[in-house]
Amino acid sequence: MNDIPSRRHQRGYLLEIPILLVLAVLILSAVLPNLPPLGQKILIALFAIPILFFLYYMIVVPGWTPGDKGRLSPPWNMILFLIVAAAVIFVVIAFAFGT
Repeated sequence: MNDIPSRRHQRGYLLEIPILLVLAVLILSAVLPNLPPLGQKILIALFAIPILFFLYYMIVVPGWTPGDKGRLSPPWNMILFLIVAAAVIFVVIAFAFGT
């Protein structure tokens, strides 16, 4: 039988997610200044959803990574995500309801 090497069975870390996060932030920073205040608030709220998804993937479920020594253990990765998510949500709410 053909045995597949064990490294092929390991799920790889999707580098596309951090790249998409950077692209989302770049698009947001390019488009945001050109919109009226209401459009800015709507765009910030809409972009918060994929940014939270990207952060969840990168912090909580990054899949297999080489070495695995630098990753947080299960309770701490979720705690870190919740802290980061709370900060993102706070910024969105502060921006939306600020003057």
